[in-house]
Amino acid sequence: MPATDTALGTLLRAIDGGRWKPGERLPPERELARELGIGRSTLRIALGELEKRGRIWRHVGQGTFVTDAPEAEVVTTLRITPPPSPADVFELRLMIEPQVTAAAAMRATPPEIRYLDRTVHDGERAADWTGWETADMEFHTALARASRNPLLVGVLETVNAIRAQRQWGETRSRTLSPDRQVAYVQQHQAIISAIDDRDPPRAAEAMRDHLAAVHRAMVGDAADLSLSTIEATGGTNVA
Repeated sequence: MPATDTALGTLLRAIDGGRWKPGERLPPERELARELGIGRSTLRIALGELEKRGRIWRHVGQGTFVTDAPEAEVVTTLRITPPPSPADVFELRLMIEPQVTAAAAMRATPPEIRYLDRTVHDGERAADWTGWETADMEFHTALARASRNPLLVGVLETVNAIRAQRQWGETRSRTLSPDRQVAYVQQHQAIISAIDDRDPPRAAEAMRDHLAAVHRAMVGDAADLSLSTIEATGGTNVA
């Protein structure tokens, strides 16, 4: 995506050149997108890459801030050979994301809930699978941020790095139909509704239902033992 690469390069040069110093807030997305001559969805992809590199951090309701790169850099990829398959990714996600969502149901602030809703609308408007994937990754990462556990955020960022690899992208591009996109939006909305109602068990169950649906689409309905076992034993033991 040339526009994203260009925006990323421009932002990196501005940060490295001292236009925005560590701890300083970047301009609002609307203003920054207009300055760069790009759409806000393209800008968010570039900002997401900067965040993965540890150059910025985003706080819902406050804005996007420049970090000290050496101190803020976070490992977001695992050196695993062979690379994890989509089935491996789902097994991990089913182990942790229902718990993450239950924690978010107890701890998310109103601005964070509104931000989750915005990411769902971004996905709803996505014109292709890459736009959907960007919004979807942000939705799930924002849930982790709302859990108030930085380790969980790190795990979700690692998952996102794996999702950026070729095998995941090829599978997603083949399986994300318009009907499934509508269904996933509805499932995301059910998750947000449970969070807004401060209902951790319902939030966790909504996330399990969502992940199971995506698993069936991307991996298949073959009776995957790990999936069925995790679904059957998944709990919401969040302190």
